[in-house]
Amino acid sequence: MNIWNIKESEHYTFHYHKNSIAENMIDNIIEQQEYCFNHISRVLDIDFNTKINYYLCNSSEEVGSLYGDNEPCNAFARKPNEIFAVFNEEVQCIGYHEDSHILSYSISTPPQVFIREGLAMYFDKHHWGISNSNWVSYFIESEKYINISNLISNEEFYKNPWNITYPIAGAFTDYIITTYGIEKYREFYKVIDADFRVCFYNVFGIDIDEFEIDFIKYIKSLKTNKELFALLETLM
Repeated sequence: MNIWNIKESEHYTFHYHKNSIAENMIDNIIEQQEYCFNHISRVLDIDFNTKINYYLCNSSEEVGSLYGDNEPCNAFARKPNEIFAVFNEEVQCIGYHEDSHILSYSISTPPQVFIREGLAMYFDKHHWGISNSNWVSYFIESEKYINISNLISNEEFYKNPWNITYPIAGAFTDYIITTYGIEKYREFYKVIDADFRVCFYNVFGIDIDEFEIDFIKYIKSLKTNKELFALLETLM
């Protein structure tokens, strides 16, 4: 049985264990998450009036047990307003990612994992401290890049390593928003259904494969320092 201490802020109810790292840092955690909440809400034009129940767990095993399948997990978001995340000395899963899931679900819950994780990674901007676009540059250079037409299939998305699929999704989402603006992307996020290709064309007026060609050209134009690729190889 989990025993939780509780501290509330404007948009959250934080749950944490007595004498935990989270308890020692709870005021800093609140400050950071309130900033993330407000930033996401402004960008997506969301008015989320329900407090988020945020559970700061001591381990990935504890998160997994709360998720229900007992598989270790660092963090997950559960509709309509729950987040479970590891917070200890080594792993501190706070920030934008899970909060962007909860807040964006008030707009819609697209069926494609690629889209949902792409928006979360768009707000994260980085994976392991390295930008999503730098990761995609490396994937293209090392022939690890996975085409968007594959990743929009949930089966294919889950089949491939998350440390490849997530940065691609984030960089691709960033490119859509940079190209067409957040309002157009929000329109897309709101209407997307199982027929991804049709929805994409109807909103943006371009075939997804054609847009992906532009995306790859854009990534290549960034001219990432090739010395970085050697470092990224060690992180894979």
